[in-house]
Amino acid sequence: MKKILFALLFIPFVGSAQTDSVQLGNLTKVQLADVYLKEVQRVSRELALSAFDTVSNNVPSTNYTRKKFAAVDKKMEAYNETLIQQFMEIIPYADKPEILKAIIYLRNL
Repeated sequence: MKKILFALLFIPFVGSAQTDSVQLGNLTKVQLADVYLKEVQRVSRELALSAFDTVSNNVPSTNYTRKKFAAVDKKMEAYNETLIQQFMEIIPYADKPEILKAIIYLRNL
């Protein structure tokens, strides 16, 4: 339940970057680290599919392509889990203004 409430609170904010900065500025560094890592995951998923116009629907659906996309999804999930485990411990050591800038930058990608 706690994770669901947390996810609902961090649905991308609507408004200007200034409003976004103010809302993010009210979070703790640990909360900001979590938001930052979620944005990194989102961007990494989008980058992986950018050659396909962010969707794999324009690729012929064959056993081969389905297996390859399944393998990519599996590796991406493992990458994201590792990223969270390793970076969640060190991101809070960054300066809060730098974490805020990074989140806003990633949200604009």
